[in-house]
Amino acid sequence: MVRKEVEVVITALYVAVLAAVLGGIGAVVRDTGPAPDVDPGFARRVAEGLRVLRRVSDENAKHTEHLLDHVCRPGSSATRTTAPRSATDHAK
Repeated sequence: MVRKEVEVVITALYVAVLAAVLGGIGAVVRDTGPAPDVDPGFARRVAEGLRVLRRVSDENAKHTEHLLDHVCRPGSSATRTTAPRSATDHAK
């Protein structure tokens, strides 16, 4: 029974820390666009933090796709295949 109580406390602490981090991000970083229509003020900062993380995630995904397109385009050195090495090649 003690284990279940510990799990509940750890989960509650995780949610509280996550909300504090998101609230901090929302308070420090100013994003373009209207402020989220959320009350009270702390919830507004948490929602703003989520929006900032979403925007950062979208930009990171675009950047990663751009890099993959650059690396994986036909004819680039990253897409050329070589003959697989056998165990006898290592012995030479």
